[in-house]
Amino acid sequence: MSPFLLSRSNPPHFSNSKFVQSHGRFNSIMPHLQVSIDLGTEQFDAAIGLLTELGFDSFMEEGDTLFAYIPKALWTSELEFETLSIAKSLTETEVSLSVHELEEKNWNAEWESTLQPIEVSERIAIVQKGRPYENTAGRILIEINPKMSFGTGYHETTRLMIRLIETLLRPTDTVLDIGTGTGVLAIAARVLGNQNPILGFDNDPWSVENAIENVEANRCSEIEIRALDAMQGLGSVLEERTYSFVLGNVNILALEALIPVLGKQLSESAYFLMSGVLKYDEPKLRSLLVNGGFEVLSVLGEGEWIAIASQKKSVSF
Repeated sequence: MSPFLLSRSNPPHFSNSKFVQSHGRFNSIMPHLQVSIDLGTEQFDAAIGLLTELGFDSFMEEGDTLFAYIPKALWTSELEFETLSIAKSLTETEVSLSVHELEEKNWNAEWESTLQPIEVSERIAIVQKGRPYENTAGRILIEINPKMSFGTGYHETTRLMIRLIETLLRPTDTVLDIGTGTGVLAIAARVLGNQNPILGFDNDPWSVENAIENVEANRCSEIEIRALDAMQGLGSVLEERTYSFVLGNVNILALEALIPVLGKQLSESAYFLMSGVLKYDEPKLRSLLVNGGFEVLSVLGEGEWIAIASQKKSVSF
């Protein structure tokens, strides 16, 4: 029996705290638990990265306390133990957890109301639909209405991926966006000058609907959005067309499955840009890429997160 008290709690106060969407989406349809952990602010980045891999989808920072949110259906005694283990390893002290069930309401809508424009780089800014933004620097604007989809620009991995796209994308590339979320990376490729048809797909119905809306809002032509599970359908997609620029802002488990498929089916010199992973996973990803026939070109980092740019190597005999 769990030693932690399960009870109703008040909702997070978004206006007075820093709310962080993790690499994923806060699914407000599902009942969520709030797990409170006293860590100290210096441990927040590392904790968010590690807890995300356990299934936590959002976080709120208030003082020295990190509030982590997870679907109630995922919470088990084993997950409690893993969460405690992470907290103890970061603080090197005994840590207690406080677990509360959230009031059932649309937290995602409340989170969306707090979003502010994000200046991704000197060239790109992401703004929420309908929000004013004083574009004094003349940035290219991407307008996103996030709903429940990942890709608002608030997460480091989105920003890192766009910065890599800026550096490597060619106008004639054929772009594939795996796990498109809001469609922000596909849209970024188009507004940065790509001229060929772009395909983005996601296995989440909310994301597919949201990405289509965002593509239309940004008046982007020839971006197709599909409902598709990459684990099952990537091979057939790669048979339809020769892709030279593949994006995968997913997670380490997905990348472990996708890299071998991409290594077998991508053409020589094709780029594969990936993120959704922590800096601690870099050695594993480098090994996977080398074994898949890729060369690592560059690694960008922000906080605990990294993005890697790689290219399919030529085969010599």
